[in-house]
Amino acid sequence: MDNLRKAHYAARRGKSHYKEVKWVNKNENIALQNIHELLYKKNFTTSPYEIEDRFDGKKIRTIYKLPYYPDRIVQHALVNVCEYIWKASFIRDTFQSIPGRGVHDARKRVEKLIRNRDDLYVLKFDIQKYYPNINNEILKKELRTKIKCSDTLWLIDNIIDSNQGLPIGNYPSQYFGNIYLSRFDWWIKQTLKPEGYFRYCDDLVILTNSANKAHDYRHKIFDTLNSKYKLTVKPDWQVFPIATRALDFVGFVFSPDKIRLRKSIAKGVENKAKNIRYRSYYMTSYQIVNGSGSYWGWCKYGGGKGLWSKNMTTDIISHIDKAKKKIKEYY
Repeated sequence: MDNLRKAHYAARRGKSHYKEVKWVNKNENIALQNIHELLYKKNFTTSPYEIEDRFDGKKIRTIYKLPYYPDRIVQHALVNVCEYIWKASFIRDTFQSIPGRGVHDARKRVEKLIRNRDDLYVLKFDIQKYYPNINNEILKKELRTKIKCSDTLWLIDNIIDSNQGLPIGNYPSQYFGNIYLSRFDWWIKQTLKPEGYFRYCDDLVILTNSANKAHDYRHKIFDTLNSKYKLTVKPDWQVFPIATRALDFVGFVFSPDKIRLRKSIAKGVENKAKNIRYRSYYMTSYQIVNGSGSYWGWCKYGGGKGLWSKNMTTDIISHIDKAKKKIKEYY
C-alpha cells in the first residue's frame, strides 16, 4: 500500500486537472486498496489503449494512452520497485529516461572524450522504428536475467503482452527500451572495445581511431542487431572523421575544439522567445519558466548564451528570476 500511494503521488504530477486523478485523491484509501486487491489476486490486466497519431515537430508518432486509474498507478508502482535493479545493469553511457542521465549528462561524457581529439572516427546510426519493432519474447527473456520474482514477472508480462512492440506513452516503456539492448551495450563495451560508445535509446555513436575499425564494427554490430534482436538499422548510417566533420548527437554538435547547439534547437529558442513575448501579458511566471527553462539549459551548455541574451528580453528574464526565487523559498 505504501508503494501504491507513492506511485499515485508520482503519477499524478502535472495531471491534477484529470477527473480520474481528482477521484483518486478524494477516495485515496479505497482506490488504492482496490488496486492492491487486483494485484494480489492477479485479477489486474492492462486496459485497452486509446491510440492517436501526434506530430512532434519532426515526424508523426503513434501514442498509446491508458487510463490513469488503475494503469498509470500500477506502472509507476512497478518501476518504483524495479528501477534500481534495472539501472544497476546499464552501462554508464546509455542515457535516455534514466534518473541523473539526461541529455546534459550525455553532452558532458561525449565532450570529454572528443575534446582535443582530432584522430577519432565516428560511426553513427539509428535503429528503424525501435519501439514498435521490439520483440516481446526477447524483451521478456532479457528482463528475466535481472528479475526472478514470479509475481513481478506476471505483471511485467501482462504489460508487455498488451501490445506488439513497446507502446510509446507507457511509463515502463522507456526502461524496457534500455533493457532490451542492455546486453548488446555490454557486448560492444567488453568485446569490441571501441574508444567510445554512447546510446540514447535508438540513437547510437561509436568512436574509434581508424575508418577501417569503424567499418569493421559496423558489419558486426548491424549483423548482431538483425540476427539476435530482430532490429534493422536505418540506411542513413555514417562513418566520418571528427577532424573534418562535427558529430550531431543529443541536440548538440561536437567538434574537437568546441560545442554548439543543433540548428533546430537554436531555432526553437527563437520561436519560444517570440511566443512568450506575444503571450506574456496573460502568462504566469511559472508558465513562462516552464516554457523557456529547458532552452536555458541548452543555451548554457551548448555555447548559446549569446543566442539567449539576444532573444530573451529583460521582462522574460525578470519573470524567470521571480520564479526561481519562489522555488528557492519553497524548498
